Amino acid sequence: MAIASNVTPTPALEPMAALPGRKADLIPAVVIIGFALLALPLIGSVPTWITLSAAALAMGMMLFIMASGLTLVFGLMDVMNLGHAAFVAIGAYAATSLVAPLNPWLTSDSPAQNIAAVVMIALVAMVATAVVGWIFERLFIKPAHGNHLKQILITIGAMIIIEQLLLVVWGANQMLLPLPPTLRGSLVFGDVAIERYRLIAVGVGLLVFAGLILMLARTRVGLLIRAGVENREMVEALGYRIRRLFVAVFVPGAGLAGLGGAM
Repeated sequence: MAIASNVTPTPALEPMAALPGRKADLIPAVVIIGFALLALPLIGSVPTWITLSAAALAMGMMLFIMASGLTLVFGLMDVMNLGHAAFVAIGAYAATSLVAPLNPWLTSDSPAQNIAAVVMIALVAMVATAVVGWIFERLFIKPAHGNHLKQILITIGAMIIIEQLLLVVWGANQMLLPLPPTLRGSLVFGDVAIERYRLIAVGVGLLVFAGLILMLARTRVGLLIRAGVENREMVEALGYRIRRLFVAVFVPGAGLAGLGGAM
């Protein structure tokens, strides 16, 4: 009993306020800002430079939303899912399917109806892609778990299958997802004009980034996931079903790809 009382409780099951011993890597941010500043003399106009920088940031945020699920799955599950692009396409097609049902709200002059329609489209795209992601994980990822070569081959094949199914369901014709009136146009600050939708894309990207960081660093689920990556056997020995945790990572990762596709 004396020995047991002197054992320091393990922090493995308590959320950490910060990751000890790990410092934020500022080099990527510094490099990006440096390249942006180097482009200023080439462009020659500060307002144009600001407009183009905002557009590039918005596009980068949308790419981040699409790729965040892939990064999450590979970093936490060690799964090389080269079929991740299929989830982006599913989200885009699911979003376009709601254009006709929500057309009165999308074309309305009411900002509340416009925003409600956009939120509904984004949520449906995420849910539809998450459901497909769950099926994808059960059929293709689970049998190849732990074998990167099999994962590469089977996920590429699955992506081809999904692409053909999308063509069967929606056809090969171009489909449009028009912006509602509230999100059209630009905000003008002096000589600088920035599109409203690009600002929203940056905001959504920042929310996704903050949500992922908080989930992984400040919650019990995030802590268990990271612990499962480091020592799966120990987490299972503590009574946690690591398999369910990894599925809980894959499904939201697919949902984020669907959100990116809708955007």
